[in-house]
Amino acid sequence: MVATDATLTKAQAQKLAGTAHDGIARAVRPVHLLNDGDTVFTLATGARPLNAQNPLALNEVLAAGAETVTRAIVRAVRAAEPVEGPGGTWPSYEELYGRG
Repeated sequence: MVATDATLTKAQAQKLAGTAHDGIARAVRPVHLLNDGDTVFTLATGARPLNAQNPLALNEVLAAGAETVTRAIVRAVRAAEPVEGPGGTWPSYEELYGRG
């Protein structure tokens, strides 16, 4: 889910979801496989209109959406803890690679 306070049309919201989805590809390898369920939805509150004087204002929102998804995935992976699973413990990223 990507949320913004910008006023977006339905088409712009769909574009934001698609662009934010690209943020997954920056953080996950391999990505977009048949059964991974990688879906992004957009919520736009409409509290602030896009700057009509700046034709690239939507691009700024789109870029921020992709960057936000990338950062959220990286933060989640780094914050994850080991999990007990079938056959033993599944290590965390930090256990495998350290804090660096």
